[in-house]
Amino acid sequence: MEQETISIIVPIYKVPERYLRQCIESIVNQTFKNIEILLVDDGSPDNCGTICDEYAEKDNRIKVIHKVNGGLSSARNAGFLTATGKWIMFVDGDDWIDSEMCSEIYNYGEKDSVDIVMCGMVKEYEHSSEVYKYYLEDRKIYRGKECKWLQEQLLHFNGNIAVAYCKLIKRELLEKNHILHDEILRQGAEGLEFNLRLFEKIESAVFINKPFYHYIYNENSISASHDEKNHKFVVECFKKIEAFIVNSKNKEVLMPWFYNRLDYVIITTAISGYFNPSNKEPYSEKKRKYNEYLEQDIIKRALKNKMLDGISGQRKLILWLINKKLYLPISILGYVRKFQKKYM
Repeated sequence: MEQETISIIVPIYKVPERYLRQCIESIVNQTFKNIEILLVDDGSPDNCGTICDEYAEKDNRIKVIHKVNGGLSSARNAGFLTATGKWIMFVDGDDWIDSEMCSEIYNYGEKDSVDIVMCGMVKEYEHSSEVYKYYLEDRKIYRGKECKWLQEQLLHFNGNIAVAYCKLIKRELLEKNHILHDEILRQGAEGLEFNLRLFEKIESAVFINKPFYHYIYNENSISASHDEKNHKFVVECFKKIEAFIVNSKNKEVLMPWFYNRLDYVIITTAISGYFNPSNKEPYSEKKRKYNEYLEQDIIKRALKNKMLDGISGQRKLILWLINKKLYLPISILGYVRKFQKKYM
């Protein structure tokens, strides 16, 4: 009997050519051959669309969707609404996957008859790699109430499962429950928001502790640099998440972890955002704008949160400095962090 198809959705916007080719070739060269590859050119103003068309001419499993730029969520939705496979998989256009990924996670999905298969990930720096660690048990099948525990793990900063990629998801589950990415949330925490809605509906899942997925760290990416527009997008994501949790059946468990996760965002927005060396504004302007950021109601609620489980000593120190509005040490830490990332 022929194996069911996996639809692999790749959102693409201004991806450097070498990363895009590496991504597409890693998918084309899967040992599992019965796949469809949906390359979504999200109005990229460079050569990305042409490169996608080039690969489509060589492989009839590739479909290219050229669309007006709408952001990451919009691109993922465009791919999903075109997909025909029993299983859905997302891969970002500047990442790549091991050749055995589809074969292995598909086999577990079918054998264990689950809604979602999750796998491990490697963060690829310029000079080194870092394998992500997980709280989940290898090859354990989570069912029923255990899936509520998984939903909680999405909010753990070190849980590492609150992403759209590194998963094989039953298309029927997404369609039945009308679960799409929220296109208003163009970027930021859109993957976390999507997953919280998804995990509200799943009844079974399995985790495979093998790092099949390779996430390329880019120090110039939106998440690793100062971008006030993106800081606003992230806060809007968290407002949506907060509103969702208020009505969740798992509210009592999720809410403390929600504010815990938002504390991480506040810290990152200081270190990698406003006080990032890449932000060339005068120090006085950085302070003024970050103070405005802290005045938002949802940020104030998070800063009052006393549940700091899992937050490292260094981050607790930064949080204390933020509460005391002592920004000069934070600015120095921003330089140290950028230096460390550059030579990893």
